[in-house]
Amino acid sequence: MANTPINRRAFLTTTTAVAAGALVLPGVTGWTRGSSPPPPDGPATQTGSFDFVHLTDMHVTTNRKGDEGYRTCVQSVLGLKNRPAFALMGGDLAFDGLHTPKAQYAEQVRLYQEISDGLGMPYYHCMGNHDVLGWHSGRKVGVNDPDFGKKCIMDALQWERPYYSFDHRGWHFTVLDCIYPTHEDHGPGYEARIGDEQLEWLAYDLGSAGERPKVVVTHIAAFCNTAQIKGDPEAPGMPPGVVLRDTAKLQAVLERHGVKAVLQGHTHRPEEYRWHGVNYLTSPAVSGSWWAGDFYGAGPGYTVFHCGADGELTWDMRYYAWEAQLEPDDNRERERNAEAQAKRDEQARLLTLERAGR
Repeated sequence: MANTPINRRAFLTTTTAVAAGALVLPGVTGWTRGSSPPPPDGPATQTGSFDFVHLTDMHVTTNRKGDEGYRTCVQSVLGLKNRPAFALMGGDLAFDGLHTPKAQYAEQVRLYQEISDGLGMPYYHCMGNHDVLGWHSGRKVGVNDPDFGKKCIMDALQWERPYYSFDHRGWHFTVLDCIYPTHEDHGPGYEARIGDEQLEWLAYDLGSAGERPKVVVTHIAAFCNTAQIKGDPEAPGMPPGVVLRDTAKLQAVLERHGVKAVLQGHTHRPEEYRWHGVNYLTSPAVSGSWWAGDFYGAGPGYTVFHCGADGELTWDMRYYAWEAQLEPDDNRERERNAEAQAKRDEQARLLTLERAGR
């Protein structure tokens, strides 16, 4: 989806507080889904501590009862001791739009919205690669379909822009779109990239926030240690599709504006890095291993963030109980789960031996 260029002067007089599909809350007037809402709880200049949650990689589907799993996640959020002010959704909201027939994909998007509304708080979307309809060689929809690409999910959720920002209690939040359109031999595709136009927009968006503490959201990570995690010295440090191709350019913008944290998803592996004062945090996937169990030892989960009145940001990665509901033909997933359990059992055996000194 094309983005309207914003020049430097126009930027400073243009609001960027677009609520990407935040739901209507009781007692809030003049605010409908898809409009530009006020901040979730008071004007941007109001200060004070608050919590928010980062939910990413929901991959909502009825397959493996993923819709029931996501409802369980929502109940976990509702059970938090301190009620979050809002939720940042990290992308891959629907199970898949790349290889799925449109009607089935549209139902996944509908379920995502219906279940997310149960949070009872504003929630803000980020574009994931699986949220795009048909940008892949395995597409099940024609390239001339009127809903092709990002249009389908953005129309369904009344999502005005694929990247935007908003303020809450003196903090500034920016949501990026890293699903960059390309043209491949098979037709329209994508790569993991922010792009120069959006990077320029980001620089002036963060600049307009001045000294306010800042948090940025991207679906595909700027930092990810895939090769190290796998222990594979032959694996590329920036594997295509796993790490942003223009991550160095992005980091330069983040660093000079003193961004507190970048919230990431996509890999389903929780990771935490700090580089030049910026925290790069990949939350656990809400769906774990695409609703098939744990992924690299991490179960389904999300991250709770606390924003202090003093500008400090702290976080806690949370996991919730969900037993995988595998389909009859999920034989490979059963094998992976058995292998993972065998590793856990062996770790427990070795721990017992080593603590006993034998």
